[in-house]
Amino acid sequence: MMTPVSGLFKAFAVVALSVLAAMNERGLATEEAAAPSAAFSVNAINPAANAPVEFQGGLPGEAASWSWDFGDGTASTSPSPVHAYAYPGEYAVTLTVTTPRGSATSSRILSVTAGSTLRLMSAHPFDITLTATDPRTGTTGQGQVISQNDIYGLFSIPAITGNAGNPEVIVKMVDATGIGQSYWVFYGALTDLTYTLAVQEVATGKTKTYNDAKVGTTVCGKFDTSGFGASIVTEPAEWSGVVTPSRATAGEDTLKLISAHPFDVTLSAKDPRTGTEGQGQILAQNDIYGIFSIPAITGNAANPEVIVKIVDASGIGQSYWVFYAALTDLNYTLSVKETATGTAKSYNDAKVGTTVCGKFDTSGFQSTPTTPQATATPSPAPTPTPTNSSSATRIVNVGQSGTTSFRDSVTGDNTTSVRVGDTVQWKFLSAVHSATSGTCNGVGGYYGDGGCTPDGTFDSGELAAGATYSWKASSPGSYRYYCSVHGSMMTGTIAVNP
Repeated sequence: MMTPVSGLFKAFAVVALSVLAAMNERGLATEEAAAPSAAFSVNAINPAANAPVEFQGGLPGEAASWSWDFGDGTASTSPSPVHAYAYPGEYAVTLTVTTPRGSATSSRILSVTAGSTLRLMSAHPFDITLTATDPRTGTTGQGQVISQNDIYGLFSIPAITGNAGNPEVIVKMVDATGIGQSYWVFYGALTDLTYTLAVQEVATGKTKTYNDAKVGTTVCGKFDTSGFGASIVTEPAEWSGVVTPSRATAGEDTLKLISAHPFDVTLSAKDPRTGTEGQGQILAQNDIYGIFSIPAITGNAANPEVIVKIVDASGIGQSYWVFYAALTDLNYTLSVKETATGTAKSYNDAKVGTTVCGKFDTSGFQSTPTTPQATATPSPAPTPTPTNSSSATRIVNVGQSGTTSFRDSVTGDNTTSVRVGDTVQWKFLSAVHSATSGTCNGVGGYYGDGGCTPDGTFDSGELAAGATYSWKASSPGSYRYYCSVHGSMMTGTIAVNP
């Protein structure tokens, strides 16, 4: 016979077991909800060969390990690697994420175009190419893609300028089908070279061409809102529209350019139709240019609106030049401040009738200023982007294809030959590295085997992917350098000839 005490105990036991079961179910559900994820995003679904591609995978803030296979024989263990494909083609990208709860793997196909082809609007793709001519010399060249996301891209023209990292033309595509319109084309320039853009709708083969636009001596961009007719094209299922904007200081409002002689650039804008005001936010940048979006007005932080470039022309006896162009009809003001002196200049949106233009300021900033100068406005007359007539710039790729190496863009190895007066520019493509002059005693071991000693001739400091660093050769000699992160396993030599 069950006593009242034993019955009460049994009742408590049943309740306790029920509570434990419920807690266990919730725990299992929580654990299942937080199971490892190998889903990943990419800033350019259809990147161009040699253009850096930014990947992001896994759950943020989670203790995990990442194993990337980029499909071209290279790999990475970074949660957010940057990788450039050397050749066009189809590449199967695979990510495996491992956590204390287990591991997960996912794979997707990445379609890489030729280095001269900019592919935008993955859901309804357009292929864009550029050809250019220097009107002074007659030299012609093909545009090369520097960087891109799914709605905009930048071209350099290294066959003419000698600098593959120097942006010359920006192109943006806008899908206006949601408001009953078509696909719109916007473009702007930071150059006075003559050029032709060819924009081809991949699904139909329909092509439109656009030429450089000048109003007098002012270099302008244009908008084509007649665009291309809308048609239904199914987006590849494996991508599901997952695209992220460039991560280079994204969301910050101060653009820092020319690390060897720093400038701070900010932008404020106003919609003339509504009076809404907003601050520019950095969408992408390297050491000589940056792109602002204005999400407070447009609602889209990935939409490029204004691009700014600063060129060090001290090598040809000039100063620091400011170039800017716009893909917007918003009113805006750019503020450019020389960090060392506090000298500041402001630049406003430039319109000629209904044409949106950019401007060049080649009065710029003094190359060796001594006292701050008064704020000034630029002259509207453009001057050519400097080319290597009396000197040249040689590119050295750092961490190309995720490797720990310095690779000269001409020779393909770690030795660079230049002349006095030439500039060596290191282009950082992956991870974190430095270009530090000095010698190493080790034999190539990992992370500083044998020790490395800087000699003070030059030092980029540790820079991440997307950055550049330049050094001008002033006297003949052999200059050895190394990466302060990887030591003796990552070294190079600059041979400077008279």
